[in-house]
Parts: sequence; structure tokens; C-alpha cells
Amino acid sequence: MKKLIMANIKLTIEYHGLPYCGWQFQKNEKTIQGEIEKAIFKFSGEKKTIQGAGRTDAGVHAIGQCASFELKKKFDTYQILNGINFHLGTEKIRVTKVENVEDEFNARFTAKSKIYNYQVFNSLAPSVIENDFSIHVRQPLDLDSMRNAIRLFLGKHDFSSFRAQGCQANKPIRTIDEASIDVLDKKIIFIFKAQSFLYQQIRIMVGSLLEVGSKNKDINWISELIDAKDRRLAGPTVPSKGLILKEISY
Repeated sequence: MKKLIMANIKLTIEYHGLPYCGWQFQKNEKTIQGEIEKAIFKFSGEKKTIQGAGRTDAGVHAIGQCASFELKKKFDTYQILNGINFHLGTEKIRVTKVENVEDEFNARFTAKSKIYNYQVFNSLAPSVIENDFSIHVRQPLDLDSMRNAIRLFLGKHDFSSFRAQGCQANKPIRTIDEASIDVLDKKIIFIFKAQSFLYQQIRIMVGSLLEVGSKNKDINWISELIDAKDRRLAGPTVPSKGLILKEISY
């Protein structure tokens, strides 16, 4: 019997996360994966389960999410891009790039690193434009202290203090490759790069850094939290709307 040759397709995806219950398909819930799979079926006639690189939570945005799936029928990449986007209609999801990739490629399991940004609008007045993509902090924040504190996350650590209840990871050990802060006018951007993160890890780390920036805690408190391995001692989990999946590297 002749072996069926299927095309392995990689999508780069951008989405506004607030209207959705996260990336991962959930029965009877509106999810990003679910909407894309419906659009693929309407376009191609093939029912597919796509593999996403990052399973973002409800309200989290992306400008560089990646997903992969196989197609039996032959299409040019521009036909796939236009077809999926057409059938997404008014959904706040768009495919920005389509690539043919090797058979071994899997958007989730072959990813080498992920970059996330968390955005804080630091001003007396909130921003109407930035409201969906950042949290508003009225109190002036100490940038130097937060920049010194964020460096303490670099490297391999047990991040139990920054792991939310319900995390399904087998181990709390993670390696943070990059951790820095950029400033764009009134917007403070916390940047983290790692192969993977624990459930709500970035949001808890940012919540703890804001405690330092607000001068409620000193810089060394971050080291103490890492050593303590106790979620109850760390800062709050900041809202999901400030978190953006920026880039996946392969």
C-alpha cells in the first residue's frame, strides 16, 4: 500500500486573549485552539487537532504563538493563511505566517525557548489604549531595585514559591535564560526567556517584583523566596491581561 504523504504545517499566530478561555481546547468553552481548528476544518475539510507551543491561560495574549498540524490535501502556504483567517471571521485571532516544515517538527515538543513579556502601565492615570494589554500601577515604582531583583531569577532554581496551585508539572525546577526590564514611556516591560515555565510562574514573579518596586520588600527578599520554596510567601499573582507570549524559538 502506498504511504500517504502529508504536509506538516507550522503556523505563527497572534491573538487578543481576553475573549477566550485560554489556548487549550475545552468542551463548551471558547478557546483559541478551538477557534483555529474550526477554521482549518471550514477551509480544508479536514478535522485536525493542532499542537500549540505555549498553552496560554485565559486572558493571555500572543504575538508569536506557534502551532503545527498535518494536512492531507495540498495547498500553497498563502492559501492556508488566507483560508484560515477568512474563516476566523471577527475572532480576535490571526495567523500571521504559514510554513512547510520537516516531518519531525512539533510546535510544542521541539520548541527550544519561549519569550514572554509582562506589561505594567506606571502612571497616575490609567491608559485607555493600553488597558487590555497591561495592568495599571499608580504608585511610582523603583526601577533600579526591580532590575537588580529580576536578575536573581536567572539560572536554574526550584521555583516552588512561584508555582500556582493546580500546576501539573512533575518538578518545580526551571532554568531562566533571560530576565530583564525595558521601559517604553510609562510602560514597564518585564521580559523572561526559558524553555518552559510553571503554571502562572511569570505572573507570580512579576507580582513579587512589584512588591520590591513598591518598596514593600527589599531586593534580597526574592532570594529568600527562592530558598523558601513556599508559594504562600511570594507576591500576588498579577492579572493575566498584562502577559504576552512574544516569541518561540526552535
